[in-house]
Amino acid sequence: MAIVYHSENKDNFLLKVKEEIKDRFKGCNKIAIKIHFGEPGNKTAFKPDDIKPITDVLNELNIKFFLFDSLVTYSGLRNNSDSYKNFTIKKGWGNLGEIRINDEHISVKGENLTYEVCKELVDTDAVLVVSHVKGHVCTGFGGAIKNLGMGALTKKTKGDIHYGGKPVFVGECTQCKACERACPLGTLKVKNKPIFGTCYGCSDCVYACPNSAIKTRVNYFDILLAEGAAVAQSKFKKVYYISFLKNITKLCDCQSHPGEIIANDYGFLASPDGVAIDMAAYDVILKNEGQDVFLKFNKKSGTEQVKAAEKFGMGKSKYNLIEL
Repeated sequence: MAIVYHSENKDNFLLKVKEEIKDRFKGCNKIAIKIHFGEPGNKTAFKPDDIKPITDVLNELNIKFFLFDSLVTYSGLRNNSDSYKNFTIKKGWGNLGEIRINDEHISVKGENLTYEVCKELVDTDAVLVVSHVKGHVCTGFGGAIKNLGMGALTKKTKGDIHYGGKPVFVGECTQCKACERACPLGTLKVKNKPIFGTCYGCSDCVYACPNSAIKTRVNYFDILLAEGAAVAQSKFKKVYYISFLKNITKLCDCQSHPGEIIANDYGFLASPDGVAIDMAAYDVILKNEGQDVFLKFNKKSGTEQVKAAEKFGMGKSKYNLIEL
């Protein structure tokens, strides 16, 4: 059973993080902080001040580091290494340390796809995965698994995952419209058969169809994402996870406008296990909110990715939550 530390007191949390990193990253000369810098215009994604207490801990321990993210498939500043890096510098991230953004990779064959894992994360002594837990249109919520299952992979692989989760009509439609109701974008319409409009490949309609008349192009989005995260983690020399339960918006940090806040802030989590930390984040939020806010707002709980990541050997969903 994995240990997950939780605290709403930042000072107590940082003391434990310092203790954990000192122990688990012993002998490391330079590590990567895997982080999402946020889409331009996003007001609730991480800011440098959020992460500075963690980089201060690394500096105190004399552990050198760089901050890393990969490129995205869609057009914009984050699609290009130079423009993305310039954007982060303008936001003040360069004041914390070196920034590296690129798509250099190694290829790893999985059960469903060949995943291109970012070489910067493979080559460094350890990876500190710092995640902002928030909603996500394809997975219900995004945390540590999403941070690696997208952010530790190249833009080509990101595209392959989204494409692989897209639906294909293969059977007889009974006009029940379950698929239409399940679509988080509201772009799927049933007219004698499902008509797929704008689609991110979340696979929700495939889950929903009671007659198995819709299938995915490769496999469910959650399965492809989880396998990508597990494959990436398997290539890291050492890894540790930190998650922030703050500014929990409906949509993810890849959105310029991530939507409304759907839950209160609940502090911080830390764990050596990326599956356990996501399961704990989900449980802490639901316990305190009294409802599944991710299912309510995004039509998916998000535990599908957690279960899949566990099956791929990324970690354990059962955990012991230790309050600090």
